[in-house]
Amino acid sequence: MKRNVRVAVAALIGVIALAACGSSSGSKSSGNGEADTTSTTAASATSSTTAPGAKDTLQLVDTSLGKVVAGADGKVLYLYTPDGTAEVSTVPTAVLQAWPPVVVKTAPTVGTGLDKSKVSTGTQPSGAKWVRYNGHLLYGFTDASPGDINGNGLGGVWHAVNPSGDAIMS
Repeated sequence: MKRNVRVAVAALIGVIALAACGSSSGSKSSGNGEADTTSTTAASATSSTTAPGAKDTLQLVDTSLGKVVAGADGKVLYLYTPDGTAEVSTVPTAVLQAWPPVVVKTAPTVGTGLDKSKVSTGTQPSGAKWVRYNGHLLYGFTDASPGDINGNGLGGVWHAVNPSGDAIMS
């Protein structure tokens, strides 16, 4: 019952965030040519092709919370606490519009300050590979600019990720 309430709250937050953003289509990260944080459902998430001189899939950025994990575009990434360290997402499909996963076609890469041994992927029922850091699936948010942390703490279930791979609970 408690889990159902958390999922319902997270879904409501996602719908509110989506409504606040109008018809925002989410943000794509060309990253190292592998990451694609689309606003599509897990079943149709795809990734772009590799481009020369591309950036790492994950990097650290400075925010008011300190250094946090971000995508190649510098936008902060979040974990969803009900996922725990499961490989398969528990985020309701409708919520993925506001919280798109980081999807890769090949092995994700990391920038300075991140531990490569903590990076993996979780294969979803659709076959898509979603990026994990320290066992947590990573999601973007409808933040407007790199370094924004507007999603941190939403619903008590969405949290930015510190360099160790843990949720920032503030």
